[in-house]
Amino acid sequence: MLDEKEKLLKKNRLFSIRRNRKVKTAYEKARTFYFFLSVFLCLVLIGLIYFLNDVSNVYRIAVEGNVYLKDEDIIEASGLSDRSKYLFVLPFQVEKRIERNSLIESADVRLMEGRLVRISVSEKKIVGYAPENGLNVLILADGERVGISKDNMYLITNGPIIEGFTEDELNTLAKQLGKCQRKIIKEISEIHNYPALKYQNVELIMRDGNYVFTSVYGMDILDHYFDIESSFISSERHCYYFEDISGNAYISACPWEEPEEETENKEGDQEGYEEEYYEEEYEDYEDE
Repeated sequence: MLDEKEKLLKKNRLFSIRRNRKVKTAYEKARTFYFFLSVFLCLVLIGLIYFLNDVSNVYRIAVEGNVYLKDEDIIEASGLSDRSKYLFVLPFQVEKRIERNSLIESADVRLMEGRLVRISVSEKKIVGYAPENGLNVLILADGERVGISKDNMYLITNGPIIEGFTEDELNTLAKQLGKCQRKIIKEISEIHNYPALKYQNVELIMRDGNYVFTSVYGMDILDHYFDIESSFISSERHCYYFEDISGNAYISACPWEEPEEETENKEGDQEGYEEEYYEEEYEDYEDE
């Protein structure tokens, strides 16, 4: 009888030990769980406080490299603002949004210290604008057309109006003008087809009031326009002629000031012209 009681007591002690171990294990697990839960909730709370505060926003957006587009237009295209969360800005996504603009060649977005977002862009070159289907469109150096709206009407000040050319002629003209510096393109007010001159059938009206006659393939001489103009400073005439093959430039009577037969033979026979030539060897200029 005594042996049975001892066996029962041993069993009870064993069950008690096992039960205590289970309780202790459950307690340890619960304590670990609640510890990590409290840490997680603290982090969530800190995160909410941070993201609800202005210190998490983009502090400043800097735009560089743009020649034509306004800073605010590029920032608008980026989708960013001073309410954007700095840590959530993904540069590659912002670059893709900016490059959807027809005037943007490429964009580079970088996150800088002090919650600064720097946007660097490379723009396509505008060579002028032309009427097309009753509307004006920008002409780019690769011949691409970009529609003009009331929001980007200011862009037409970056190039001349181009009129009187066929589609193929306009594309060729755009590519040749694309070789010129941006600053000289802005100095051209108008470009017209001038068939009265066979070999210098492109008329350019400069913003300073001078006229330039050349061919489509003589546009690169325009980079030296101001040097050429200064060399003829004493002359009262203001019609300049550029030769695409020789690279020479001279000043003479304007086509409408000459008899019709002389105008028609201007390139083949220069009799009656002033013998003033500008024959300096030009160096290539890099486009700004």
